[in-house]
Amino acid sequence: MDREAVKDSVKTDMEADFLPEPSPDTLSQVDRRMTKAAEYIAYHLGQIDKKLDRLITLLEASAKASK
Repeated sequence: MDREAVKDSVKTDMEADFLPEPSPDTLSQVDRRMTKAAEYIAYHLGQIDKKLDRLITLLEASAKASK
């Protein structure tokens, strides 16, 4: 797989709802599930941060315009 295909695949996975796999039979599966959960959380926190940055920029521009 080329780099862009991998990037698109990861982005698609991160944008989908997180559904943990239901069978934590071995420690390696638990580790893998925890890693996926942490990556999912990190991705969505980054998306929230981007939206908050936009909101702050708009509020600052609005405050400057009203002065």
